[in-house]
Amino acid sequence: MLGKTPRLTQNSYREAVSATLIDLARAEGGLTDQDMADLLGNSAASVGNARNKKGDLSAVAMLSIGKAFGPESLNTILSLIGAKAVPAAALCCDNVGHIPLKIAEALPLLIALLSDGVCCDSDVRKLESAGVIDEFIKAASVLERRRNEVRLRAV
Repeated sequence: MLGKTPRLTQNSYREAVSATLIDLARAEGGLTDQDMADLLGNSAASVGNARNKKGDLSAVAMLSIGKAFGPESLNTILSLIGAKAVPAAALCCDNVGHIPLKIAEALPLLIALLSDGVCCDSDVRKLESAGVIDEFIKAASVLERRRNEVRLRAV
């Protein structure tokens, strides 16, 4: 079941493709139709028609957008079916061995306690008695330090 997503039509698809192209052009510092066409292996006229909701882009062109700008660049289109894209490397479901065991074991408790959007005193006490708050803090510290190192190298 797809939930409460709008009915799929040619117009809704063209709206989503147009929004994607407009957002990418803006985010990438004003990409022209020709710039986008060069990236996608299309003509500038095809890109312009898609941007103006007068034509479609092929599946290969759409996949090329995802390849060039990351899978999340297709989220406007995927939202038509109630979905979002993430990089395959972000999914850890096939091998969770690298997740510290205490954190992996605590996730169901964390989800149950915080699913209401409130972190009350009893929630903190339960997490502390499970011995996981410090594990989360250590993991967050490592991630923050590494993120900062990566950011500095990118400059």
